[in-house]
Amino acid sequence: MTITCEVSLYPLVEDYEPLIFEVISTLKANASVEVNTHAMSTFIKGEHAEVFESLAEVYSLPAMATKASSLVIKIINRDLPVEAGIIF
Repeated sequence: MTITCEVSLYPLVEDYEPLIFEVISTLKANASVEVNTHAMSTFIKGEHAEVFESLAEVYSLPAMATKASSLVIKIINRDLPVEAGIIF
C-alpha cells in the first residue's frame, strides 16, 4: 500500500539548521521513497514498509539522540499529490 507521510522536525536548540539538513539528506538518499520538501515540512511517499524504514533511519541518526528535538509525523493511507505543494 502506498502512503504519504508528512514529517516536521523542530530541533529545540539554537543551531537547528544542520540537523534539519541532515534529516532531509538522509531521507532523499533512499531511492525507494519519494521526498518532497516544503517550507515547513517534508512529505515522504512510497510503500508503507519503505516509508517506515526511512523514518526509523532518520530517528536513529546520532544527531537526533544528542539534541533535544520534536519530530511530528502525520500519515495517510493514500498517495497525495504533494509534489506541487497542493494536497487536495
